Amino acid sequence: MELTSLPRTPEWRNVDTRMLREEIIPRDRPAVLRGLVRHWPILRAAADSPQTLCDYIRARDLGRPLRVSVGSPDIKGFLFYRDDLRGLNFDFTSQPFYAVLTRILACMREPHPPALYTGAASVEKNFRGLGRENTLEVLDRPASSWLWLGNAVTMPTHYDPLDGINCTIAGRKRFTFFPPDQLPNLYVGPLERAPGGQPTSLVRLDAPDLERFPRFADALAAAEVAEVGPGDAVFLPNLWWHNVESLEPLNLAMNFWWFDAVEWEAEPFAALALGLLAITPLPASRREAWRAMFDHYVFQTNGDPVPYVPQEYRGMLGTMTPALASQMRTLLIRALVKKMPGETAEQILRLLLSAR
Repeated sequence: MELTSLPRTPEWRNVDTRMLREEIIPRDRPAVLRGLVRHWPILRAAADSPQTLCDYIRARDLGRPLRVSVGSPDIKGFLFYRDDLRGLNFDFTSQPFYAVLTRILACMREPHPPALYTGAASVEKNFRGLGRENTLEVLDRPASSWLWLGNAVTMPTHYDPLDGINCTIAGRKRFTFFPPDQLPNLYVGPLERAPGGQPTSLVRLDAPDLERFPRFADALAAAEVAEVGPGDAVFLPNLWWHNVESLEPLNLAMNFWWFDAVEWEAEPFAALALGLLAITPLPASRREAWRAMFDHYVFQTNGDPVPYVPQEYRGMLGTMTPALASQMRTLLIRALVKKMPGETAEQILRLLLSAR
C-alpha cells in the first residue's frame, strides 16, 4: 500500500485557543493545524534563504554541545536498528546546534549526503530569546519547547509520552499515524534501546516485510497520513504511534510538549518497567491474579475500588497528595533496593532519599 493512499489526517484552519481546547485536543486523535505558526519570525528567516535561517539560529544559539545522530549515506537517511538488532545503524557525536545546521547546509547539494539529525534541543536551555520570539499563543497551558533539525531523515514508528504540537519551520514532513490499540500489530523492538529513545517498531514503513511481520497489514489498515510544510503544525496525542519522514534536504521543527497531570504523578513507563520486573516472571496463574488486582485497583474497571472505606482512611487508594506521593515513592525505593547487597542497598537508599 502506498502511504499517499492512506486516509488523510483531518485538518483545521484558523485555529484559535477555544478551537484547540474544545474541539481538537478532546478528540484525542492527530490533527493538522494549517498555517498555525506562519507568522513566526523564524519562519520569515527560513523563507528568505537557508543561510538567513542559519544566521538567525546562530545569533541566538548558546553553543552548548548536543547529541547528534550521524549515519553513512548507505542508510539513505533511515535511522534504524542494525539488521542483527545488536545496535543502531548510525553513530552519535556532539556538536552545537548551529554547527549541525551549518553542516546540513554544506551537504544540501550532495546527491548522497550522510544522515544528520539532532532532536529534542531544549529551546529554553540552548537558545537566547528564540522562545520568546516564536510562541504558541493558542496554547492555554504551560508547555516546554524543543527544536528538531535534520536533513532527509526518517524516524521510524514510535510514540511520545506527552501530548504535543509539532510546528514545521523549514522543509516538509510526512507523518504516518497508528492508534494506540495497534501496539500488537507494530512489532515493537527492545523497549530500552531504540533509535530515537522511545520504543520503536521493527517494521520499515517504506518496505514492510509482511512475511516476517504479517499483522502489520492490520496496522496499515488503521493508519492515516499527514503532510505538512512551513507554518503548519500537527497535534500529536500521547501514545499515538507515528513514523516521521523529513522530505527535503533541510528540515527544522519546533515541538511543544505539555503534561496535564499533577506534578507529583509518576511516569507510566516506569510502572511498565516495574511490572516487567515484578509480574512477568510469575507463573501464569499468579499473573492472572495480579491482572485482576490491577484491573480492580489501578484501572478501576469495577468503579471505585473501596467506596466502603472513609476517604481519610484509604491511604494510597485515596486522593493523591504531595505527602502521600512522597510516601509511596519511598516505599518503591525501598522495594527496589532491598535485594541488593546490604552495603550497596544502604548507600543507594540514602542517596535516593536525600535527593528527593
